[in-house]
Amino acid sequence: LRRYGRDVAGALQIWDPTDPAEPRTPSTAPISAARVRELLAEVKRAPIGNTSARRMSLLAGVQDKIVLVLTNDGWAEPLDGYPSTHILKPVVTGLPSVIFDEEYGARLARHLGLADFDTHIEQFDGVSALVIERYDRGPDGRIHQEDFNQALGLRGDAKYEANGNPGLVAIANLLRESVGRRAVEGLLRMTTLSIAVGNLDMHAKNISILHLPDGTTQLAPMYDIVPQMHQPFDKDFAFAINGTYTHSGITRDDLEAEGRGWGLRNSGAIVDRTLDQIAEFAAGERPLPGAHHALAGDVMRFCRNLLDGRGASAAESFIEKQNTKPETKLPRTREAEGGWGGPLR
Repeated sequence: LRRYGRDVAGALQIWDPTDPAEPRTPSTAPISAARVRELLAEVKRAPIGNTSARRMSLLAGVQDKIVLVLTNDGWAEPLDGYPSTHILKPVVTGLPSVIFDEEYGARLARHLGLADFDTHIEQFDGVSALVIERYDRGPDGRIHQEDFNQALGLRGDAKYEANGNPGLVAIANLLRESVGRRAVEGLLRMTTLSIAVGNLDMHAKNISILHLPDGTTQLAPMYDIVPQMHQPFDKDFAFAINGTYTHSGITRDDLEAEGRGWGLRNSGAIVDRTLDQIAEFAAGERPLPGAHHALAGDVMRFCRNLLDGRGASAAESFIEKQNTKPETKLPRTREAEGGWGGPLR
């Protein structure tokens, strides 16, 4: 905490008052696109972009990232605890579509009104990065957030429901008590979206509450929406949905029953409306060329399966496969718009 606590998630700032260098004056330093490229390439050696004693931040998560500040004059580095405003994720070696897939997931969440912060792909000296506006930052500085591992008093390794850890019903109950019914409806919409796009990693640290300056609380915007069904990971969801973890086994009725178990009498209507909106989006909005070639087609298939009463990623019958036009594969070239160029080693 002494080393990294000046810029963490939420509104807290922590430092050692016995350090003779304290108190420091937070500031920024302009950064060039070439230097951003270097930080993205060095992210394994210097996570978050922590390259000096003045440049120390902390942000949890398994994805590689750096943090920067967007000023009126352009990009800058946060120094001595200045609040970073944006997260930048580089292309992942071995999983080159991940950041482009996440951009599509974030775009879908904004379409559904589940997120309101900007997420886009930007080029830095010829290298692509996913640029994410921090929702726990605002015009007046830091906004406090509390993820549900914290809110439920869980250890950091208890973010998945497996092994007896609390599940979505515990999160829904706390949301109802702390925020209100609308937040519980929002949680069901987030869960439905995650199943519809294959965002399997919607665990307790990827759902948060915002504590606003006026003393009110609200469900935080949806974040870290990464479609994963085409990646070489297991296909279980982070939480059980009506007792089912496996994506191919989770049905529309399971989603309705899960919401009903949270006390939502209109859970079926919420699920159906959300699925209809997702399918409409996927039919009209394409992922960027860097995304996995089957992403939009998968989202359409998952929605169709759910609306037809099947498991989200259940295999189609032979007849259905014969009558389904294959997904057109987009070109995988470094010259494609959106970029495939990343820090190569």
